[in-house]
Amino acid sequence: MLLATLPLLSGQRVIREPVQVKIEGYIDATEQQVQPWAMLDVWLERPPNRKFALTNLIVISAGEVSGSDVLAAVQPIHPNFIFNGDADVLEKISSAQPNQLLKIIGYTAFGPQRILVTNVDRSAPITGPTPTPSLGQRLFGSD
Repeated sequence: MLLATLPLLSGQRVIREPVQVKIEGYIDATEQQVQPWAMLDVWLERPPNRKFALTNLIVISAGEVSGSDVLAAVQPIHPNFIFNGDADVLEKISSAQPNQLLKIIGYTAFGPQRILVTNVDRSAPITGPTPTPSLGQRLFGSD
């Protein structure tokens, strides 16, 4: 009985109903590269663990559950997330480079740990800061 009331005592919301989430971050990136909100262990349906540098977690569906509620619920569990879905959607995650931002949209299923992935957007690989043209270059072109 105490374990069932623990989330309520700590101020966390119990996530029972499926919620739609948008998870942003980088697969196989290091903490030094990204400076993420959290470093998570994820599975793409099954082991092995992959590192996921979480930069944002947004709950899209209406309700009282927030992204920080979802993160708090999965942090003590390992792996933190298990991504399930069609093979082509999971392939977009597994084949992403560590410098490609992933925006993963899905629904929690059977609790907050398991995510049924419905869509994945990948950015072009980020290669570093790009030089900003000076005002003169913008107005008169490059020299």
